[in-house]
Amino acid sequence: MIRSLLSLMAVILLHLARAQAPARFTQDNGDCTGAIFITDSVYRTEQAVRGFGNKLEIKENSSDHKQWFEREHHTTWYKFRVPVKCNLTMDITPNVTSDDIDFIIFEGAIPGICDKIASKQVEPVRSNISRNDPALGSRCGLSKAASEDFVRSGVGASYSSSMEVEAGQLFYLVLDHQNPPRGGYEIRFHYDPPPPPEPVEEEKKEKQHLVVNISDAKSGKPIAATLTIDGIQFDKVVEAKGKSSYEYDMDVYRNLKIGCTNKGYMFTTVRVKGSTDPVVTVDIKLAPISAGEKVVLDDIRFVGNEDKVMRQSEASLLLLLRFMQENPKVKIEVQGHVNGPTFKNKKEFIDLSTARAKTVYDFLLVNEVEPERLSYQGLGNSQMLYPEPKNKEQSEANRRVEVKVLGL
Repeated sequence: MIRSLLSLMAVILLHLARAQAPARFTQDNGDCTGAIFITDSVYRTEQAVRGFGNKLEIKENSSDHKQWFEREHHTTWYKFRVPVKCNLTMDITPNVTSDDIDFIIFEGAIPGICDKIASKQVEPVRSNISRNDPALGSRCGLSKAASEDFVRSGVGASYSSSMEVEAGQLFYLVLDHQNPPRGGYEIRFHYDPPPPPEPVEEEKKEKQHLVVNISDAKSGKPIAATLTIDGIQFDKVVEAKGKSSYEYDMDVYRNLKIGCTNKGYMFTTVRVKGSTDPVVTVDIKLAPISAGEKVVLDDIRFVGNEDKVMRQSEASLLLLLRFMQENPKVKIEVQGHVNGPTFKNKKEFIDLSTARAKTVYDFLLVNEVEPERLSYQGLGNSQMLYPEPKNKEQSEANRRVEVKVLGL
């Protein structure tokens, strides 16, 4: 009996200690619509979104309001489901104690929740906007010992009261840094009582071996490079650097998008179609950077007639950022394009393509690429890859961004 109880406790502790590894944030994660789904009881990140995302959703509130931030500053949005009926408590612990983190929690199972938050048609269920307390390690969250559901800004309690929740209940959590964040943080949920242990099932999946080799396009010699691989893991971009050859084990039939960059070379992206081959070998050849060189980022895609990038563009934005970081003297122009067959290049097309180029430009600025190295312009539909697109894929390819090297 004692041995069974100890085994049960060990499984529960293992489940609670497991931390979800975050993907690289984008500006979308600064908005409710781009909320990151937390799937574990512990979530850790070394980063935070800088800025309020693409849309200022919380604004124009008085400084003494208990339920709402005065406005968004540097916000990251999350959503989570509670696994069991329980009393829910929570700790948010910044990696750097000078970071002051405020939070608001909303009930999530509401149709059109994000629009209703922006228009204040829904009310928060918990919030804590008080000044950080270094004596507590600047932690904040929910506690059984706390008496207030909402804590206003200024000197006050770091914890709001816990919540009685139902199994499967959905919530939205928004964290706000009033000043630019210096580091990441940990979010840890506590369930009383805890969820039962998950049954352990050994599932044997057929595996595939991926080999990626990088070489100089002219000499053929191997060169160490930085990789971004989208598709090898679900909903996550895998990054690696410092080697000329990489090997991974993965599930079979994975469609991959492999980006590669290195100091002194133009970045490139290679697509790999899923197969059942036991070994998949990808050879990437990088060409040296030269002024006037232009790269089509055909996988930075936009939603319809908007300047909002799709989730599939995350790996390409990250690759472009790594290229700029590894080549600190390179100056580029970001060029935006739209899909406008059978139309003249009218003002609306120029404005939309300019907004798309600026979206990428702003992403680089937020990630601390120097503004003097960047410029952008919109070219409308004057340079469509498919002047008469035959399908959805060709139309999406016309909605693209190109990067032109202006100087070294």
